[in-house]
Amino acid sequence: MNTPESTQAHSPMPSALFLDDLTDAQWERVVPLLPELNQHVVRRGRPCVNLRGVVNSVLWVLRSGRPWNAMPEHYPPYQTSHRYYLRWRETGVLSEIAFELFRTDAVLTRYVSRKRDPNERHESKAA
Repeated sequence: MNTPESTQAHSPMPSALFLDDLTDAQWERVVPLLPELNQHVVRRGRPCVNLRGVVNSVLWVLRSGRPWNAMPEHYPPYQTSHRYYLRWRETGVLSEIAFELFRTDAVLTRYVSRKRDPNERHESKAA
């Protein structure tokens, strides 16, 4: 069963917090909003994933405006993070997280892409 502790134990993540990562206090505010950590739901299927890492990676993409496949390596695979992003956006969980952390959901209005921006690639070739 997914618990805040078990989701961290199954996926390696450096113990040091990165600049954009949630603090322990912020994480404690987000945990009750995540349906995956609901103690009353029996989970089957895919193995547990580090949900704190997933939340951090989703917030990184939303803050940076970069594509999913440009995420730093210390986050879970971008495909996993993107799948949770789509699920949470559809069910309203992502909006609840944004309101809890930022008191607004303005961060959700940014365009998010799974692919690299072709203009960005072009500029790097010219440099």
